[in-house]
Parts: sequence; C-alpha cells; structure tokens
Amino acid sequence: MLPSHLAGTAAPGLVAGQPIAQWELGPMKNFVYLLIDWQARRAALVDPQADVSTPLEALRAHGLTLDRVLITHTHFDHVAGLPALVRDRPELTVVLHEADLHRIEGVLHGRRPALVEDGQAFGVGGLEVRALHTPGHSAGHACYLVEGLEPPALLTGDTIFIRDCGRTDLDTGDDAAMFASIQRVKALPPETLILPGHHYRPEVASTVGREREASPPFLARSVEELAALP
Repeated sequence: MLPSHLAGTAAPGLVAGQPIAQWELGPMKNFVYLLIDWQARRAALVDPQADVSTPLEALRAHGLTLDRVLITHTHFDHVAGLPALVRDRPELTVVLHEADLHRIEGVLHGRRPALVEDGQAFGVGGLEVRALHTPGHSAGHACYLVEGLEPPALLTGDTIFIRDCGRTDLDTGDDAAMFASIQRVKALPPETLILPGHHYRPEVASTVGREREASPPFLARSVEELAALP
C-alpha cells in the first residue's frame, strides 16, 4: 500500500514527519526528492534539477540541515542544479557511482565525491540507504533503497518509471544491462515503493508488486522483448 501522501496524482512536496518529500519541477517533469531524518533533522537531496529553490526553502522552513546530494545518474536534467549547490554549500557530500562521474567532474571544482559501489550502505541521519548499481539507461546509474521504512522505498531515477523504464539509446545506454537491472528490481519485496525520476504517468509512485503485474518492461521475458517495446 502506498503512503497516503504519495497515493495521489500530484507530487505532495514536504509533509511534516514523512521521511520522503517529493516535488515535480521543471519542463521535463523531473521528480526531486528529499530524504529526511526528522529526529536528527538531517536530509539528503536526490537529483537536483535546475531550480531546487523550492526544496531548499522547505528545508529552511523546517529547520533541516542538508548533508548530502544523491545522484542517480548524471544526465543534465538530473544534475543541472548541482553546480550552484556545490558552490554555495562546501559542506555537502555528493554521492554517485563512478561510471557516471565523467559528466560532472568539471562542476565539482576539485571536490572529491563519495563514489558508491553496488550494495554499499550509508546513512542520512538515522535513515539507512543502500546504493544499487542499475545500469542500462546510463552505465553508472544507481538506485537508492531506503531501508528500515515501512514500506521500504526505492528511488529509481531513470531506470524504472511507472509502467515503463528508461531509454537505452543515449550515451552508455545498453539493452542487456537494462534488462538485468529490471530483473533485480523485480526481485525486491512487492511492497517496496517505486519513486521514479519523472512524472510520466498520472501516479507519482507505485510499488514493485504493482509493476510486476502491469509494467511491460517488467513483463518482458528477454532482452529482445524489452528492446522491441515501443
């Protein structure tokens, strides 16, 4: 079952007390997320679209400290807000997979990011987050699994959309890698939330169980079937 604030068709923003905040921002319908530990008052921003003033203002309004920026992948629409964040907040830790670092090295101004490997766990305050390397849309794409929540939540970037998956015809995209990544997500518990990188369907969230039943990429039985989908 979806949490009530994520069960509608509009991104809810920040709801006090909820560990995940979601906004739809920009012309490409990007979802930008905050992961929040309300007790420690620490937060991480996921995939900073060009204008992240709205989530940053929400942080200020609730007295929350931004510690980390989590990058699912480094296509421009997911990192356009990163240069300003790095410039204005030298204390931030930027988290991503090494295979996608090449697109943003120039905007880090020599700062050393936290490069995560598949399965690596880290904390956002007291929240437990695990990086899953899910190539296919981009070679260094990572999903972030927030464990310890009921239900657990997977921030899928452009690997998994609601009833769809990311395209594989861009730089470092790969059909076979996408198929393998989908199988990995399918194997997660059915109650796991799917929180995608774009608002391409009416819903703003789904679950692994729902996608197993209704998503054509989840139902594809081979790389060839996946590649043949429209």
